[in-house]
Amino acid sequence: MRVAAVLVGLVAAGLIALLATRDSDGGSIRAASPLIGEPVPHLRGELIWPPAPLLASDLAPTLPGVRSGPDGVARFDIDAAAPRWVLVNFYASWCVPCEREHPALVEWAERHRFDGAVVAVPFGDRTPDAIAFYQRLGGNWAVIDDPDARWAVEFGVLRPPESFLITPDGVVAARWQGQISADDPDDVIALLVGAASADPAAPAAE
Repeated sequence: MRVAAVLVGLVAAGLIALLATRDSDGGSIRAASPLIGEPVPHLRGELIWPPAPLLASDLAPTLPGVRSGPDGVARFDIDAAAPRWVLVNFYASWCVPCEREHPALVEWAERHRFDGAVVAVPFGDRTPDAIAFYQRLGGNWAVIDDPDARWAVEFGVLRPPESFLITPDGVVAARWQGQISADDPDDVIALLVGAASADPAAPAAE
């Protein structure tokens, strides 16, 4: 029975790797999650990207949620990113859809440079490879380390890429499995903003 269980585990792991690396245009799927409508897990961690020299440059003010502690180590704290829309993206250097999705993250980050933030979390990846992914493709947002897969477990991630949209008041609004477009989170934002505007109990804009 123990041998059979090991074989089943190996087959499952192989299927996950195959699905994550398959050469397909694919697309995102709005997925259910027990987190939707709930406060976001207190996502925080040490930055592995951008590198320290960039953080010490003029780039630093464009990284919402990033703070340098007394030990001089830069860390991301999602609470410190409020009140912004936050797009949490789980990725891996070996994931083909993650690479194809990357330009959409760049576009979304540029669209929302004043009211949004991207934070990326490696999934099932070695830290050097996760860093190399950003060295190759770029990206001016926080990437935090997750060596014990804590945040993957907290968010219930199955395979990369997966993305979560967090509202400015810290509530999980949507989850996507598969590569997203820059319009996917914006469509949800438009619906939420429109619903808030139509709510007679909502405070009037000044």
